[in-house]
Amino acid sequence: MNKSLRYLFFIMVFLLNTSLTFSQEIDFDNPPRQENTYLFTILRYQRQPAPPDYMRNRILQITENPVDQWTAQDSLYYAYKNVYNQRYEMALSIFSRLNTDTIQEIHAQSLYRTTLQHLSRYEMLEEYNKKTFPDSPSTIYSIKEAMLDLTAAYLKYEKKTFIPDSTAIFPILKDEDLADMDPDKSPNKNRLVSIAFAIDSAFRHFTIMHDKKDYILSQAFEEMADFQKKYFYLTNAYFYYSASRHYYLNDVAVMEKYNEVVDEMNAHNYISISFKNKFGKVIKNRYRMDKQIKKQAKPDSLTESNFNPPPEKEKRKDYLPWIDNSILIMIILGLALVFVVFFMKTKK
Repeated sequence: MNKSLRYLFFIMVFLLNTSLTFSQEIDFDNPPRQENTYLFTILRYQRQPAPPDYMRNRILQITENPVDQWTAQDSLYYAYKNVYNQRYEMALSIFSRLNTDTIQEIHAQSLYRTTLQHLSRYEMLEEYNKKTFPDSPSTIYSIKEAMLDLTAAYLKYEKKTFIPDSTAIFPILKDEDLADMDPDKSPNKNRLVSIAFAIDSAFRHFTIMHDKKDYILSQAFEEMADFQKKYFYLTNAYFYYSASRHYYLNDVAVMEKYNEVVDEMNAHNYISISFKNKFGKVIKNRYRMDKQIKKQAKPDSLTESNFNPPPEKEKRKDYLPWIDNSILIMIILGLALVFVVFFMKTKK
């Protein structure tokens, strides 16, 4: 019994010493705080969005019918199902036999873009984006322009004309006129905010169900991080550098920039954005919608048909991104030891 108490005593002394060291590192005059990102706040990325109710219900409905009775709409929904199950070759084989110009709903268009991107059909993706994204003449830099610039970078990379550390993915970020823009204007009148919004929106399309190594996307996130650090906020730059490393971990230059931002954030005592919660995971077969179809699809059974299903939005909230798991584990362990000591004294 005495030997056990001695072990518990040494453990408690160690934990006490660790906690005292930790408390000495805390600057009580400058407690950790969130950086005020008024002009441009990064929202959660929906990289694996749930299928809208209209789409899920239709997919479950068509699996009850024989394939030879399917309409073009039915086959289109089966293609959407294959995108969700990450069977992109199957999805494209169906899309290619249908008139994709009939796809009007934004979520459905996104699934088609995802298919083309994952199969590296960048020329098709470029043409589709030109047709489906609206022009915005009044905006300094539109989502359509950001999407086309990013797609063009992939095409250059495939043709081996992309020069690392030289070719700009978003040429507008190298524009000398940016220095003359007022970074303190309100968001709705701020041209720098418009540029950041367009690029971030393009990222949200290109990261859907995408976790594989991707040098171009990594470089694109690095450019955005540099832009955020220069004109906006350190914590935003931290997020985009983290995304850059997510897609290409071996870039030493990005690692150095990432560490510099972390040091600057620590100097200001900023709480970092939770990349894990903001960016999320891509889980295979998260939305299986598994019901056996009665026959294999036949190409000659498909006909064209227009449809325009209603859109549906989904919102999820990011809870407590500042929790440090290591501190939480230390607190739980300390409470457990106190309970053990109390129990042994009571038993004695």
